[in-house]
Amino acid sequence: MLKAFFARPDGVVRAPWRLLFFFLATTCASLLIAGLVYPVIEATPIVAFARRISLPLDQIAAILALLFGTYAARRIIDGERSGARAVWTPIGLAMPALGWRALLIGLAAGSLAILVPSVLLIAAGRLAIEAQPALQPWSEGARIALFVLMPAALVEELAMRGYLLTTIRDALGAPAAVAITSVIFAMLHLFNPGPTLLSTAMVALAGVFLATVRLSTGSLYAAWIAHLAWNLVQAAVLHSAVSGLPLPTPGYRLADNGPTWLTGGAWGPEGGLAAAAGMLIACILMARTPLVRRTN
Repeated sequence: MLKAFFARPDGVVRAPWRLLFFFLATTCASLLIAGLVYPVIEATPIVAFARRISLPLDQIAAILALLFGTYAARRIIDGERSGARAVWTPIGLAMPALGWRALLIGLAAGSLAILVPSVLLIAAGRLAIEAQPALQPWSEGARIALFVLMPAALVEELAMRGYLLTTIRDALGAPAAVAITSVIFAMLHLFNPGPTLLSTAMVALAGVFLATVRLSTGSLYAAWIAHLAWNLVQAAVLHSAVSGLPLPTPGYRLADNGPTWLTGGAWGPEGGLAAAAGMLIACILMARTPLVRRTN
């Protein structure tokens, strides 16, 4: 009876215990990095350099902790002993998942799903490009956005579409895994500035969109590239807020003429229904394209 509480009839540890182990391993790694590693590198020029180039070391630490938690869960609680490739393949992080086709699909899906609706809104006068003082070169603003958003996107993909999605899919199936991780993804964004019911629903849909990239390509790298491209189009190309977070807008910014339900308002274009249409179309195209359908 006790064994059945912890393991399925096939001997696999039940999903809640697998996820609990993953959470504890990730937390322990995070505390270890914060308590022992960071004080050591703080005595070196690394911390000052990272601050100067706007590279968030806390996000780098979170990436390392999540990778450790994933590896520990796969090796210890899942009992994977077949080598590194077998450990990372179900998560979408093995070397084959770095294939150019998967990455290109992620790049195209992430950038076009937000860029096309935004351009259409600009053409319709719902959004407008407004001149701003050029306090720094465009390239510097784009670099800052890249350095801030790149590790943040990877943290969210590792946390949401990595071991969590894989484990829930194994227990409940892909639809339930996508739904659960997308709701959690949306709840986490309630801590961003000015969330609304619509913006929260849009973030949940973005979770579905990114999970579709992850599952259709079999690559967590592709989901990361899609996430990063989505954010960079808003921050570096359109110069808009990203999930309510303001970033540098050297030379121009995206002005919102409403209505907010369509354009996203202060949350950025991703908070409006135009972006929803872009994501839904991208999801349908990926789901219907056999060339990108994978099983891992």
